[in-house]
Amino acid sequence: MNRYIRIALAGAMVLGAGMVSTTPAYAATCAEDVACNTTTTFAVTADVLDITIPDTAALSGATPGGFASGNLGAITVTDERAAADASWTATVTSTAFTTGTAPFDASETVPTTNVYYCSGAATSTSGSGTFTPGQTGCAAPPPATGQDMSVARTAFSHTGGTGVNTAVWNPLITTDPEAEDIAGTYTGTITHTIT
Repeated sequence: MNRYIRIALAGAMVLGAGMVSTTPAYAATCAEDVACNTTTTFAVTADVLDITIPDTAALSGATPGGFASGNLGAITVTDERAAADASWTATVTSTAFTTGTAPFDASETVPTTNVYYCSGAATSTSGSGTFTPGQTGCAAPPPATGQDMSVARTAFSHTGGTGVNTAVWNPLITTDPEAEDIAGTYTGTITHTIT
């Protein structure tokens, strides 16, 4: 008999403790016909601004003095900073394209002046503000379209707007091997940065 009483009492104590822990604190009591206000808050959390790129890409083949071209693949900017000014700029650079082993001579190198980047229009965007491609009028060669990669170029930009936004584009890359370049697989690195 005592065993059942002890179990029942223990259950009552646990229930009582739970009721105490969930009871809200009251700061004020309002009289009849007087407004009673509760200040309520929540947080909108900020994340990061980042860019996602393909690991590898392959262009079409080319003959010396001809053109090799192809799309790099989807470049995606995701802005989750939830900022009052959601502006950003994506910048692109490239190395020369080379074949063989270092040191490379001119016949094994396609210099950055012969590598062209053309972002084209965005394939998709979300959020407010203005999305601007770095280059337009992209078309497979000849002739090469876009801007040569002798210096850093603006790949895409976003100005104004607030909160979060995204942009996706698929740039056209063109290379223009010289007539004296030797046969081989030419490799270079195209780098995107976001600020």
